Amino acid sequence: MSTIERMLKTLRPHRLWLIMTAFLSLLGTALNIAFAGITKTMTDSAISKDIDILFKYIPIFIVLFIVDILASITKTYTSGRYAEYSLYDIRQKTAEHIIKLPVSYIDNHKSGDLVSRLVSDITIIQDFLQNTLSNILYLPILFVAALISLLIINWKLALFSITLIPLFMFVAMKISRPVEKLTKEQQEEVSKVNSIAQDSLSGLTVIKSFNLEGIMKERFGESVDSSVSKGLKVSKVNSILAPFGFLMQMIPFILTFAYGGYLVIIKEMTFGSLLAFINLMNYVANPINQFPRLLSSYRGAMGASSRIFEIWDASLERKDGEGFDIDKEENAVSFKNVCFSYNGETQNIFEGLTFDIKKGERIAIVGQSGAGKSTLLKLITEFYEANSGDISIFGHNIKSWRLKDLRNLISQVTQDTYLFPESINQNISYGREGVSFDDVVEAAKAADIHDVIMDFKDGYETLAGERGAKLSGGQKQRISIARALLKDSPLLLLDEATSALDVEAERDVQNALDELMYGRTTIVIAHRLSTIKNADRIIVIDDGKVVDSGSHEELFKKDGLYKELYTKQFAVEEA
Repeated sequence: MSTIERMLKTLRPHRLWLIMTAFLSLLGTALNIAFAGITKTMTDSAISKDIDILFKYIPIFIVLFIVDILASITKTYTSGRYAEYSLYDIRQKTAEHIIKLPVSYIDNHKSGDLVSRLVSDITIIQDFLQNTLSNILYLPILFVAALISLLIINWKLALFSITLIPLFMFVAMKISRPVEKLTKEQQEEVSKVNSIAQDSLSGLTVIKSFNLEGIMKERFGESVDSSVSKGLKVSKVNSILAPFGFLMQMIPFILTFAYGGYLVIIKEMTFGSLLAFINLMNYVANPINQFPRLLSSYRGAMGASSRIFEIWDASLERKDGEGFDIDKEENAVSFKNVCFSYNGETQNIFEGLTFDIKKGERIAIVGQSGAGKSTLLKLITEFYEANSGDISIFGHNIKSWRLKDLRNLISQVTQDTYLFPESINQNISYGREGVSFDDVVEAAKAADIHDVIMDFKDGYETLAGERGAKLSGGQKQRISIARALLKDSPLLLLDEATSALDVEAERDVQNALDELMYGRTTIVIAHRLSTIKNADRIIVIDDGKVVDSGSHEELFKKDGLYKELYTKQFAVEEA
């Protein structure tokens, strides 16, 4: 389908409001034509001094005038309802689609670009639906009806007056053609500006610490310049279109006054007919005058819509699969000959990765930097899909699991803890639906953060701030652990959960982690010595494969990669 066909299909649920708007447009057109006929009759009767006909049409004129006002008010309302309901659907579908996109898609697209599509592009569509669409329905009908009426009044004058209009319309369509492409390019540049602005806000401390203000200003300036350049091209096209609208409006009037006046003088037309003709010419000239602007708005909306549809066309996470009973004594996690590479990468991160993790085991994953330790956890949660091989969770292939059920089995605590800019209570309660405040408090106590929360002025209603900015690193981690405790999942993934903390904060968080790990199958991306030593088993990964496995003591006795990594990373800490 074309972009406009797809847009109309998307907005079909609200077509009743559009049909009502079209009907009221027809009614308004009929009233405008009627006004012209009454104007002709009243003018000619006044000139001929026929008082009876004049007074007969005055009340009719008043009644039609009132009906026209009511129809105009109602049309504005129905067209507004159509626009608002349609925009609601577009926003909802776009936002829901973004939420349902795979993590792999989000990782490959800048968040600023997605936000720009959700805001800037939809704003352009909003302007089209609210200010242009009703006119696109109304003005062509008015134009055709008025033109037919002009031909009936005097066909020679009508043809003479509009002779140059088709030429101007053809030129306007040719000139406006690049607007759709230019608008899309402009919005893409605006997306880049938004992305840089978002990066600047998120990394403000880094920018200031490393004196990067000049570099960021330059990057931002280049993107803004590019955006302005595209915008100026759109403005240039619109500036060329504007005179065409003016000419298409004025030339018919000039021709009408010249030739129409002559026809009145030679008595081929009455003065009332000429007055009605001029009145109707407004309804021909006004649509023509607005044609370039409407065309430009339409082209821009189609460019913005195509960017929205690109999001809608992106593949969503799968919806198949089912939930399973996990009471069986199956391995909690199994990898068999798993190969994986990120999109666009030619070299595999994992090449035949194979290992088993028993139910209830506490496993540490160790490897060189870039070995794919965090990627392994993304495969377990199916944020990414393996290129080949089999991954099983609690005895069932990961593809057999319904994603919601799979992720309900998993709690995750990462180094980069994300907290929503809401209350601490809400951030913890996101761990599980339908929990009570007492459940939240119990989880906070288990995570050793309850006393800290109670020291805040607003207690559990204290706002965490943007990304938890109002809390320390240790406090954020323990709130994250409380959230994971509340979820109470059988499989726990810890991705260097204490690596960014100081010694004191790490000790507090580690105590909370010990509480969280109790009785659960745990996979830890190892960073601290204590985490490694307390693991039931350590899995060593290198070159995309498991090269060794065993306890700390067993692996340390071997002259292998683990001992090398241990010597480099942990010997100083142990000393």
